[in-house]
Amino acid sequence: MYKLFIADDEQLVVETLSAMIDWNASGVRIVGTANNGKQALERILQSDPDIVLTDIRMPGLNGLELIRALKEKGRKAECIIVSGYSEFEYAKEAIELEAVDYLIKPAELEEVAKTVSKAIERLERKSEQSGDRPEFRIAKALDRAVFTDLIVHGNHPSFDHSPFERYDQFAAIVLGSSATLWLERIKNNGVTDSLLGFLVNRGVAVELLYEQQKVILLCMAVLEEHTQLTEILIAAATTFSNHSSSENFSLSFGIGPVVSNIMHVHISFLAADKACQTGLFFGVPVMNGNSWPEITRVSERLISEWSDQIQSFVRYEREEFEAMLGRWTEWGTGRMMAPVTLKKAGIQWANRMLDLIEQDYGIKVESVIGDRTRLLDGMLEAPDWPSLQKQCQDLAKGVQFYLNVTKTTLKEKVVQEIKAYLESHYHENIQLDQLAERFDLSPSYISHLYSKSTGQTILEYVTLLRIQKAKQLLRESSFKISKISDNVGYDNQRYFCSVFKKHVGISPGQYREEHMIKSEDDRSS
Repeated sequence: MYKLFIADDEQLVVETLSAMIDWNASGVRIVGTANNGKQALERILQSDPDIVLTDIRMPGLNGLELIRALKEKGRKAECIIVSGYSEFEYAKEAIELEAVDYLIKPAELEEVAKTVSKAIERLERKSEQSGDRPEFRIAKALDRAVFTDLIVHGNHPSFDHSPFERYDQFAAIVLGSSATLWLERIKNNGVTDSLLGFLVNRGVAVELLYEQQKVILLCMAVLEEHTQLTEILIAAATTFSNHSSSENFSLSFGIGPVVSNIMHVHISFLAADKACQTGLFFGVPVMNGNSWPEITRVSERLISEWSDQIQSFVRYEREEFEAMLGRWTEWGTGRMMAPVTLKKAGIQWANRMLDLIEQDYGIKVESVIGDRTRLLDGMLEAPDWPSLQKQCQDLAKGVQFYLNVTKTTLKEKVVQEIKAYLESHYHENIQLDQLAERFDLSPSYISHLYSKSTGQTILEYVTLLRIQKAKQLLRESSFKISKISDNVGYDNQRYFCSVFKKHVGISPGQYREEHMIKSEDDRSS
């Protein structure tokens, strides 16, 4: 019998799933239930189920955190998510965590039963593979948590070294892709198994890990030369990067340097990971991490030399600007530039250009390009070179457009927009800071610009608009003065009356009385 654990914050759901499905007929027995994530984690560690059926939204730990915690503790249970939330990010993370399926509530009981059967099939398939194909895995020598701790984080966990003592060469391969759901696709189309078979047939043993949208292979061998292992890994990467291209999505392989001890594989992983990132960024399918120290050194030298010339590219001149982007492309695709270094160069160029605009025009630069921090963060987070290149081009075009508009025209336009805004919002509590933020100008600049252009302050104009509206309401409506005060933007009637009398010469009540008397006189005549 396979053991099943059910976790859901709704007790009714737990009871329904427990009672309304004939689990015995499927060879399943329920070994525990829980209504929150922390409780579920404790009980799962005690009952050690084969399958975990969990909701996402639970107190304590959510379903995804629960699955991650179980994997970190080395538990091999197959996990199924049943959730009322269909967000893509949840589904994507579920795939990364190798969940069997992601079911949307209300899920049909038959669908739940079928998914549990699918989990059982996966358990049986893994059992067959570990028994019939021992060359693919060193059985239970490294569980997932130890693997991650050793290779990814560079720690020195305690584990049985004996299965690895026969190997004298170790190297990491990191696979990545920008394609949607690529991990699931390579699993389904057999790329991973074929890649492992390619390596095994050439005398290379493999440990496999799926980690944070990456596939990590720990490759181990006993060969005459270190270069021979590197050549095998590059051949495998070249073969299967071409295979993935034929499947309408691309993979990038980063190959780490060979080390002689399993305790040093973190060094190989770091180089492989950076090589994979570089390959993804520039669209290069295979990158050899053995050259990473040289790439880093050359990157820093090129940027240092180029930064001295950056001033000539600050003002937008098309030929020089396109030459700059062309040079960056050559550096990247020629394996001479690390993505992070290139992003720093782009940010350096953008900052200098924007600083110059502020210096020349004396305005807040966000009025030209929007939020500067968001723009620079976007460059820093660009997933690939085409994205970064487009951001640079869009920025340059925006600056060029701005430079083609005279300062006077721009100022007049801004003043008119401010007046229009005040005429529509005079009855609100208008703050100078909020107004400045809306028009992407500094508070001092917007105040100075408006008063210089119109001959009156923003407060004076708002007060004028309020008094005009108040006079209209006093003449044309029967509203109480307190309501009129509130309608034109004063929440204190006494203050409203004071301001009204200061500008009109009489109180609101007197103004209304005089107007009404005048109207009656007109009618009698």
